[in-house]
Amino acid sequence: MTAPCRHLDTIADVPAPGDVCVICIQIGSPWHHLRQCMQCGITLCCDSSPNRHMTAHHNETGHPIMRSGQPDEDWAWCYVDEVTMRPVEGGGYQAFDPFLETGAWAAQEHLGGGGSWDLDEDYETDDGFPLGRWVSYAREQHDDGALDDQEIAMMESLPGWTW
Repeated sequence: MTAPCRHLDTIADVPAPGDVCVICIQIGSPWHHLRQCMQCGITLCCDSSPNRHMTAHHNETGHPIMRSGQPDEDWAWCYVDEVTMRPVEGGGYQAFDPFLETGAWAAQEHLGGGGSWDLDEDYETDDGFPLGRWVSYAREQHDDGALDDQEIAMMESLPGWTW
């Protein structure tokens, strides 16, 4: 089971994310994607940006949780617990494993295109997803007892999946 975030009580009622990194604007620097601090509401750039202002903000303030400020993205990250989360209906957040879920989608596509589970560890899909490594990861997570019932059901719904 994906470990929960222990910092949900730090989330404040912040406005929608801004559409610029306020520090990059001040220094005249470009940014790649935007993130919003869920404690104070500031919108800053991500770690793919040259200045990594959101991580610097976390390091300076200790504010633990940020969310994506990108349109159509609905996820958050706790720096302290190193957990990816998504909002749940009715409020709050739930931890999830994006690699596990992306792999399940990639596996479904692979199987639907005539592929099989007979994959080498280094097998990658045409778009570069490490599906062979993902199969090993999913089975290791299961063997370690790290998957919850919903994750197990997701995996077992894949045609021909075996642990």
